[in-house]
Amino acid sequence: MASNTPYLVREQPPKALIYLLLVAGLVAITYAIIAQKLLIALAIVCLPIVILAVAYGFQNPYFVYLLYATYAFFFTTISRYTLKVKLSVGLDIILVYLSVSLLVVFYLKKTNFRLKDAVNIFTLSYIAWIIFILLQLANPHINEEGITHGIRIMILETFVLYIIASIISNSPKVLRNGLILIGLFTIIAFLKLMYQRYVGFDSSERYWLYVQEAAKTHILSTGIRYFSYFTDAGNFGTVMGAIATVYTIIGFNTRNRKFAIFYLSIAAMGIIGMLFSGTRGALVVPFAGLALYCLICKSIRTFAITIITGLCIFAFLAFTDIGNGNSFIRRARTAFRPTADASFNVRIQNRKEMALYLKDYPFGIGIANSIPKLWLKQDLTYEEGTLPPDSYFVSIWIQTGIVGLVLNITIYLVTLLGCCYIVMFKVKDRYLRHQLAAFTCTVFGILLSGYTGYAPGMPPTNFIIVAMIAFVMNGAYIDKQITQQKLTINKQ
Repeated sequence: MASNTPYLVREQPPKALIYLLLVAGLVAITYAIIAQKLLIALAIVCLPIVILAVAYGFQNPYFVYLLYATYAFFFTTISRYTLKVKLSVGLDIILVYLSVSLLVVFYLKKTNFRLKDAVNIFTLSYIAWIIFILLQLANPHINEEGITHGIRIMILETFVLYIIASIISNSPKVLRNGLILIGLFTIIAFLKLMYQRYVGFDSSERYWLYVQEAAKTHILSTGIRYFSYFTDAGNFGTVMGAIATVYTIIGFNTRNRKFAIFYLSIAAMGIIGMLFSGTRGALVVPFAGLALYCLICKSIRTFAITIITGLCIFAFLAFTDIGNGNSFIRRARTAFRPTADASFNVRIQNRKEMALYLKDYPFGIGIANSIPKLWLKQDLTYEEGTLPPDSYFVSIWIQTGIVGLVLNITIYLVTLLGCCYIVMFKVKDRYLRHQLAAFTCTVFGILLSGYTGYAPGMPPTNFIIVAMIAFVMNGAYIDKQITQQKLTINKQ
């Protein structure tokens, strides 16, 4: 098998050119310092590092993929602190960079990447969605924003990411490094959560809460909904629920004690983060994920333990009032008593109105469009507004109609069934099977949470979905590599 580290053929530039660039850089730095333009001086100092990093990325797509993952997790934080909008375009730029990097290593044939890995149920099923979106561009209700969103987000960006993730997620090493990387991101999120909880919100967060009016959904009479460095508490809670599910399953099935402690510690942080987010819909992720895990784990012992644990937690939240003095437990408990929650009843009423409006629009009202509504104000006058979807799948329903909603759900269902088949029948290595089962079950939980929140369609949650499915789709190939490694060790 070819080397995991692709490289380019390097040619040394002329020494005279190097010296000239060094002298020019020193002159520029000196001028910037004298002129008190320290930011320019810093930029010049960092420029060689950036150039080296970019050059390295063209030699190693893994590095660029890591960069994409990092930016997907943190660009909203950058936006909050810089007050810059539309930073998501950075994801497009990195994706183009990643695509070029892959093309380079393919051209030089210095890689173990396989193009056939990009052809799977995951990518093929999405072609049906691409065709549907292209037809949506002819929807008479669509506007320029909808056309741009449909082409850029729903077609190009998403499909390219699917293909690239399927190609790169191809080895046990990449899988292990991915788990460690996301674990480190979780630690940062947890530390930020603790700072918000015990020190308070910083100036940028207070601006977002009180000037940009996010406090309406985050500073409630029932308590504060913490969001760490994420876009909002809903996205934070869903990701933490996913982290709790993945790392709990993997942690309890890891023989390496050090890794087991690390994974279970990350899982504990995920559980705490999910509860502190106050996102009731996030509870769906671990409950649904563990329920599916019981069905595909192929272990009676694991099945029994998971069922008993899940039923105990469910009974504690649904049928008791123990711990109601804690605001986080109290809010989590309302997820199991939805009819007693005012916001839940409002959502139900809104969706009834949506159903009446959309009955004449089987293909939706157009991408990026919303259903209009006149809202009664306190002074008994009406204000023009829209019906809030409050849900990823409801948003799809509004934009693409019942036809688009059914198609979208079918694509995810087919993909998940394919993942279950791979986990149950194609993967022989026990540890890998549990890892991929954890990914499959977590994706299932995240998608179900899309009924109550937007997280499945938002970074970094959408990236997490793609990354986990890609690993599962390559499960048989990764399993083969593990088998070969074991044979090699035994021969030695």
